[in-house]
Amino acid sequence: MSEAPDPRDVEFARRTRALLEESAASLPARTRSRLTQARYAALGQRPGARSVAAPAAWQRWLPAGAVSAAVLAVLLMQGGYGPLPRPMPPSVASVAAADDLELLADRDALALAQDQGAPGADVDYEFYDWAVGAAQEETDNGVGT
Repeated sequence: MSEAPDPRDVEFARRTRALLEESAASLPARTRSRLTQARYAALGQRPGARSVAAPAAWQRWLPAGAVSAAVLAVLLMQGGYGPLPRPMPPSVASVAAADDLELLADRDALALAQDQGAPGADVDYEFYDWAVGAAQEETDNGVGT
């Protein structure tokens, strides 16, 4: 709840303003100019105040940043860096590595490899003969079709 201003204070402020404006209007232009310059100089000396003529540091770099952004946009639009690289097909080495990892993950294959490689263990040559023959039959049947 604000109080209404005292009518005497309002009248005093109105008369004071009128007198100040009249006295300022009666000054020569050169004196008014010097007073305005002195006022701006005094305001610029306050702690934390900037001069009107001195812009902030980031404002000085604004045109350079705008030019840089425009050049970057043009380069990206024109494709100055060439086409995007295509994904490479999987190589033979990566496919073989995946097969090796699959064999290592299979518990039975690891046990079979350990049994076959143990010193003094019997090697099942009949299995290897069968596997080679089956592979040759598949190759021979695949050529004729």
